[in-house]
Amino acid sequence: MKGLKFRTMAFVGMAVVAIICCHAFSNPPTNPSSGVVVWLPEAIPGCDGEREEMGEAEQKWLPKDTTYLSMTYREWGYPAPIANYRALRATLIVAGADSRSLHRPQVCLTAQGWTIRKREVVTVPTKGGPLEVMDFHLAQHLRKEDGSLMLDAAGKEILRRAHYFYWWVGPERSTASDEKKVWTSVWSSILRGENERWGYPSVLVFVDDRHGLEEGEVEARYRAGEFIRDYAHTFQKSLGAKEREDAVPLKTL
Repeated sequence: MKGLKFRTMAFVGMAVVAIICCHAFSNPPTNPSSGVVVWLPEAIPGCDGEREEMGEAEQKWLPKDTTYLSMTYREWGYPAPIANYRALRATLIVAGADSRSLHRPQVCLTAQGWTIRKREVVTVPTKGGPLEVMDFHLAQHLRKEDGSLMLDAAGKEILRRAHYFYWWVGPERSTASDEKKVWTSVWSSILRGENERWGYPSVLVFVDDRHGLEEGEVEARYRAGEFIRDYAHTFQKSLGAKEREDAVPLKTL
């Protein structure tokens, strides 16, 4: 009797997995709406903003119907090298017809030479409510144009550090978990017969370690969190964002 019960449960489990796979890898229609308003401020307090074009890595991995907006903010009063070193880059990406085309950030980051030293979920108290985001602690050896390592005056390799905050935004909710985003998409496909059009905000801040690595780490995380706190509600609908005329229009599916 126990053997029959076990086989029945196994058969049901296999059937469920088969259904999930069929829906996950089929091509249901995509809901054209998004939980993200593709807008970022032209400047933020103490910083000028500059719009950035899609980089080679993004062009390689993202389909043509992906909507993209990226801004780099540089502080006033610093010479160009230091202003670039202390820059904050905010990016909004919204998937096109296939939400699975938004891959995990590890792919691009490692391709750009970054090493993920640590990852942790942090809660940011935004103006639209608490928001969970993923924080990647990054490190990268600086290299010359020929690919060789850059060395400091003492002949040591130069290591650049940064913090990369990101999260996934669905039509009604957001998550810092890659796995939860995938399973939410799968179940939406099963229950509603459509793909959700996911958004992907991210914030990259370099660590300014001129006054000590620990202090630089704290400052970088604070600056990234401050940006998310002050502006996430302006582009994430579940935090209160509204459509606006000066937003980047979503690409047609």
